[in-house]
Amino acid sequence: MYFRGNETLYMKKLYPILLCIYLLFCLDSCKQSYEFELKGEMEGLTSDMILVVYDDPEAKLDTIYPRNGKFTYSFTLDTLNLFRLVNDSGEAFPIFADKGWKVTVKGSFQHPEIKGDGPNDEYQEFRNSILSLNDPVQIRKQAETFIQNHPQSYASAYILNEVFAQTAHPDITLINKLLEPLTGKIKDSRVVTSILKLLPEKEKTINNSSDYLSYISVKKRNGEYLSWSNNARPYTLVNFWASWDRESISTRDSLYSLIQKSPKEKFRIVNFSLDYDKKEWQRLCKEDTEQWIELYDGKGWNAQILKQQNIQALPSNILIDQNRKIVDRNLNEMTLASRIKALTANDSKQK
Repeated sequence: MYFRGNETLYMKKLYPILLCIYLLFCLDSCKQSYEFELKGEMEGLTSDMILVVYDDPEAKLDTIYPRNGKFTYSFTLDTLNLFRLVNDSGEAFPIFADKGWKVTVKGSFQHPEIKGDGPNDEYQEFRNSILSLNDPVQIRKQAETFIQNHPQSYASAYILNEVFAQTAHPDITLINKLLEPLTGKIKDSRVVTSILKLLPEKEKTINNSSDYLSYISVKKRNGEYLSWSNNARPYTLVNFWASWDRESISTRDSLYSLIQKSPKEKFRIVNFSLDYDKKEWQRLCKEDTEQWIELYDGKGWNAQILKQQNIQALPSNILIDQNRKIVDRNLNEMTLASRIKALTANDSKQK
């Protein structure tokens, strides 16, 4: 026997269930519309992880663990992000991410094949255009043409930084010329802001090096990447040396004596080796501590940090604060000790 009241009761019970299903569907659709997805299939990986270095809108680190070279990396976001994938040799390429974008990358770190939404295809277009070029002048000319033809692309900001700003002798006139036609949205990006910080002001004496030390991605001996953002000490001395340079070894030994006598909370020394031979570097390494860190990337004089800071001789070192702003250069044991003492005393007064 059928009663209309039973139907009404049944619908009352069913309604909350249908509402929950609908809301879950809406939430899932909303999540998907805000989610970015990167799928990779990389060749020639020599490590079980890939470092993800975010440059825009904020600086942070993440890690991808591929399986047999394959991986999927996704996250939700509310604005455009720029990050670099970095392998254990320091080789890197950029990925541009925004709401709902999908990107794929295949090939190797030396020759990545990037396809996807937004500036990713445009950046790959630029890479393809310089693939057969070996002359730096021709590469710069091609980069200049690309930036002029793509003033609304975030790829232009990245290329401007990589090709023109991150060099030992940045052409300030040319950089300002290339910056001018970029749209306001691109000019407001963190990448362009960092370019402006790196460049000396026109009225200053140009020393062909930046006021800030650029981020470098290098592993320590324990396999972990050197942390810049989590450093609790107010000052870091980046000391450059090599096993084949006696004077730089002597400077390094004197700095080691100083660090053993210094308060742990004051500063640390990061020793960046220019050795090509890893065994020679390891032979002369001292024990790593929180204050004394040994680094090696095997690139010798081709390391990007040397070009960016125009370092052409050993021994050499750079003293930076927690924001990687350069405070002083080429300090020995005595001058470093007095400089740290003066800086920390001044910091205490300002607190």
